[in-house]
Amino acid sequence: MRKFLLILLGLVVVLIGAALIVPFLVPTDTYKQQIAREVENATGRRLTINGPLAFTILPRLSLEAEGVTLANRPGATSPDMVRLKALQLNLGIWPLLSGTLEVDRFVLVEPEIMLEVDAQGQPNWEFGTPAADSAPQPEAAPQAQPEAKAPSPSGGSVIGQASGGLLSEIKLGDIRIENGALTYTDARDGASEQLSAINMALLLPDLASPLHAEGALDYKGQTVTLQLDAQAPAALLEGGTSPVALNVTTPPAQVSFDGQLDAGAAPGAAGKLDLKVTSMRDLAAWLAEPIAFEGEGLNSLQIAGQLDAGPQKVALSDATIALDAIEGTAQLSADLSGAIPKIAGQLDLGAVDLDPYLPPKAEGSDQSGEASAGGWSEEPIALPPLDLAEVDFALSLQSLAVQGIELGKTALALKLAGNRLSTELKEMALYGGSATGEMTVAAPDGVPAISQKFQLDGLDALPFLTAVADFERLEGEASARLDVTTRGGSELQLVQGLNGTGAVTFTDGALVGINIAAMVRNAASAFLSPAAGEQRKTDFGELSGTFTITNGLLNNDDMRLQAPVLRVNGRGQVDLPARTVSYLLEPKAAATLEGQSGSQQVAGVLVPVLVQGPWDNLSYTPDLTGVLDAALKSPEAIKQLGDSAKDVKRALKKGDADALIEGLTGGGGSGGGSNPGMSEGTKKLLKGLFDN
Repeated sequence: MRKFLLILLGLVVVLIGAALIVPFLVPTDTYKQQIAREVENATGRRLTINGPLAFTILPRLSLEAEGVTLANRPGATSPDMVRLKALQLNLGIWPLLSGTLEVDRFVLVEPEIMLEVDAQGQPNWEFGTPAADSAPQPEAAPQAQPEAKAPSPSGGSVIGQASGGLLSEIKLGDIRIENGALTYTDARDGASEQLSAINMALLLPDLASPLHAEGALDYKGQTVTLQLDAQAPAALLEGGTSPVALNVTTPPAQVSFDGQLDAGAAPGAAGKLDLKVTSMRDLAAWLAEPIAFEGEGLNSLQIAGQLDAGPQKVALSDATIALDAIEGTAQLSADLSGAIPKIAGQLDLGAVDLDPYLPPKAEGSDQSGEASAGGWSEEPIALPPLDLAEVDFALSLQSLAVQGIELGKTALALKLAGNRLSTELKEMALYGGSATGEMTVAAPDGVPAISQKFQLDGLDALPFLTAVADFERLEGEASARLDVTTRGGSELQLVQGLNGTGAVTFTDGALVGINIAAMVRNAASAFLSPAAGEQRKTDFGELSGTFTITNGLLNNDDMRLQAPVLRVNGRGQVDLPARTVSYLLEPKAAATLEGQSGSQQVAGVLVPVLVQGPWDNLSYTPDLTGVLDAALKSPEAIKQLGDSAKDVKRALKKGDADALIEGLTGGGGSGGGSNPGMSEGTKKLLKGLFDN
């Protein structure tokens, strides 16, 4: 026995001596060739060590190589996929004999990694089939398959399975990347991205200990810092779960996740997601391009909620959101299990002011006039594909302010399915009234077809019209309805294809800024400045009308205004594609100065007025032919003028508007008579209306 022990001890001494001496006796080129051969057999790519190679076995396995390159796939832009200035590896030999992989040091110095996708979509990180032994192998006899066993919860079984049962544990020491770089290019669209100054450090004493990784990199001139902590890395290697915390920080934004990571057959993550953006403008300019609008908004953004993400579904629940001064809550989910994603969500916001997100109004600009003069665009409408996803989304606002317009509580629902997009306005509080409506857009053949319904009730007209159009001349409670459809491939075609009906009614209102009754009583004083505290207005009981639209032509034949001393009927047509108006107003002076609820009987001859021309340059002229037609239909109206009837007839023949008005008002007449049914104020009012 003693002799055997001495022989064994001598053998160990010889082996140790050989381990110390052989690296100095065997040329390093032999190691280089062997290493290169093994890598090429495994990857199909050639490995080259251009610099010196230092290799020792005892007391620790140590490998240091400089100028290492790994070849790229044939036809790639760069000849190398990986370039390393240096690689440093220290590995414990004695722990390896006991089944423990103990890496004291693994450092990649200035690695350069070039990732490419060629024009056919083939990535260079997919390696070829490993080289096989050229010698034919005898066909193995069928053997019984061993019974499958569930993986052990310990880290040892994973390593054991990966290495044929030789390893039971992994210990990592100094694992680092120093000043690395990564480049990605895609020949299909010319995309190119680059990460530089990559410095990462990994700390994992053993698989039973928490994993900690941290580092930084530069992207587009900004430094990005990263930190990752995994409490149970062994469980992740086993296909289980582990608490994980991730934090990514950049100058304009910070995102963090704290939850559970599942590395099983259906990998996923569940936990708290927190996004904080100090400047969305800086973030957009850094990642993409500057935000191109003149508004002052889009600065800070905060989103916090519960994230549940997996291969089949991603959901963000119980989320709070804050965009500048806008705050709200949100729910969002995306089902990815089908052929197209199904997206559902709800966003509930408080008070929303859109002015910071809109360019300021130009001083003194007449936007409506410019739009009218510009005409309808004939550019084809390029609708995005509507069948790429199914969407069911709801939006609610406590209030909305935009350029002086203020809305109350509003609820909107949007649904997208197939080639059909539908929007429902469930409620909208609007200046004392309420509005509802719905709109549908369908494009099965690429040409949009639109249908819209809208209902408005109880609107306080004066503040609304003042806010929308700076129009302060009309008071009353307004109601409206609209039901239209259209189809077309351009803006002009959509207007030409308009068909439908509508109605507008103003009740218990007033024409602000003029008191027609006062003018009738005393025309001279009516044109003077009002006394302090006096408000001029003409009450009316109703201003209403209905209309039809046929192929873009709007027709109305029942417009009616009922005021104390004036009754106005109207009818005509608006050519929407041509942006022109042809409309006839038929006013009558009332026989009484009673209020709007008084008699609707009128006195005198109808004095029609033609309103016609393009929208931005309308003309208003008396229609003398209309006067004659009205007189023929109502001879009693001419008789009421007394001796002035001769002047009316004479003016009609001559086409003299001034003389006609004088005749109508009894202001002249060969007989020197006057119309007893009209006061001087009424006469002066009519002259003012129709002279101008």
